[in-house]
Amino acid sequence: MTSTKLPELDASSLSHVVATLTRPRLSKYLRVTRNNAQQALRLYVLNTKVSAAVMTDLHYIEVALRNKFDRELAAKFGHEWFKDAGFLALVDGRSHAILLKAQKDAAKHWPKGKALPSGKVIAELTFGFWLQLTDSKLEHKLWVPCLHKAFAPRKAPKRAVFNQQLEKLRQLRNRVAHHEPIFHLDLLDAHHRIFEVGQLLCPTTARVMDQTSTVQRQVMGLTKYCKRRGL
Repeated sequence: MTSTKLPELDASSLSHVVATLTRPRLSKYLRVTRNNAQQALRLYVLNTKVSAAVMTDLHYIEVALRNKFDRELAAKFGHEWFKDAGFLALVDGRSHAILLKAQKDAAKHWPKGKALPSGKVIAELTFGFWLQLTDSKLEHKLWVPCLHKAFAPRKAPKRAVFNQQLEKLRQLRNRVAHHEPIFHLDLLDAHHRIFEVGQLLCPTTARVMDQTSTVQRQVMGLTKYCKRRGL
């Protein structure tokens, strides 16, 4: 069973931890706790716990999004759509670079001479790549003829609205992935936003995510600590 309780640290040990994590990384925590290193470290630990919970929820969105979009792209451009000239003609140079990198990275972990499964490449593509496919410039090239079908049998959301929802999740995901502070954000609202996008992609999967999520529990612990310490 994991715990967020800190071990007893004397001043010397605490300074070692702060030096290791670095003051620039802890600056927001130190500022909020009025330079109390012990409280700042405690808040840092709570932030890591809630970040892990948020990332767990986000992974359902990322996996569902890429699998749903992959299915529709494969139906239109073929199993290896990421190599198809017709598809490549629609996307920009940045997307081309991401696709090439994904293929290269996937091949690193696959036996030479053995056909590389397309799923290995799909798994290497970034969240940002899928977001780019919902951009306004691709509305009539990809969204209308292809990607809106990913939401069937339900009605697809408006592309612009879905794009904005994904952009907000991308920003949150990047903060979490880079171990940045998120304790000051409205995390319950973020959890609801993740659930809403999940429902669009697959209501059943969204329900699994929601019912197994630990975000609310971690937020409760974080809120209690901040109130108790007057933060």
